[in-house]
Amino acid sequence: MRYRVIVLLAVVGALLVPSIGAGQGLPSFQGWDGYYLEGVQVVPSVKIGYQLMAVNINLPVPTNPALVGIPGLWGFFYSAGGLDLKLQKTGFWTGEVRLEARRNGVGVFAAAQGLTRKSADVLTSSEPFWAGNNPVSWRGSRIEGWTLEGGGSVDVWNDLAVVAGFRAEHLSFNLTGPNDPTGLIGDYHGEYGDRYSADLQIKFQEPYIGLRVGGLNYTGALIFSPYMWANVKIPFRYLTVWTPSVLYNYEDARYLFKRNGLLLEANLDYRVRTTSNFGCEIWLKGKWCRIRGGGDEDYQLDTTFLNASVFSYGSSSSGAGSLTSYVLAGGLTFLYAF
Repeated sequence: MRYRVIVLLAVVGALLVPSIGAGQGLPSFQGWDGYYLEGVQVVPSVKIGYQLMAVNINLPVPTNPALVGIPGLWGFFYSAGGLDLKLQKTGFWTGEVRLEARRNGVGVFAAAQGLTRKSADVLTSSEPFWAGNNPVSWRGSRIEGWTLEGGGSVDVWNDLAVVAGFRAEHLSFNLTGPNDPTGLIGDYHGEYGDRYSADLQIKFQEPYIGLRVGGLNYTGALIFSPYMWANVKIPFRYLTVWTPSVLYNYEDARYLFKRNGLLLEANLDYRVRTTSNFGCEIWLKGKWCRIRGGGDEDYQLDTTFLNASVFSYGSSSSGAGSLTSYVLAGGLTFLYAF
């Protein structure tokens, strides 16, 4: 709830601060002398900053136990259940390159953004194969995030412009080193030499429309999309080596989630002109999205003996889930107008 409040305050600030700047009589930023190429003003820029991000994915599908047998034998004791995964609030250094061209109140732009790789804490409310109630903490490693974006703007009234665009985002990381309060996962790892890992991949597709208010040192923008899409894949893999090169037990649980939802984002820039065509910005961004819809969980259990399959079991479940994400970011942008 507190993150929604922060984003809402950023939205209000993005809309109100430009008018505050006008009341203070701050100098105009649009009055760059600059240079023009065939009547088109071209503005390349480089953005650097720091970003806080969190992601919460929930898919409460029914539990599907494997065939009941002797506990601990050939994996019959295992089962697959729902998913509740949280990427805890994590900070990243971020960078962006952007190119914008403007002429007679019409502009087009393209941008590419990336996040520095790092590790983060990830929490699942339960373990998918035993489907217990104990939370499991993971180490999210090799976090990779990038964004590609393009769009345009049209001035409609004095310092008011309509903006529209499309953004594709990618977020992925590995989950390793699971640990639960009871120590059960650690005991199995020590006794049977099991290997437990997972991957997460999210692909966002975001067509959006919005308003930009500016003209002075302050510029505020608010964008909105009711048709943001997310394609989420989270395969969990569990390998138990009962006897090296003889008896193996392999489990795979894949959670697939693809639905559309709501996006709300606010941007606020304070610009400082240093020369006729060079300037810099202090920028802030708040972003929130929520996606609700159905998701699927597929479970597969395979046991091999002397490299021959001796047992196989599979099941599938569906349920209504959700994905929630927020971003808070800020930093500096350096611009040069041709």
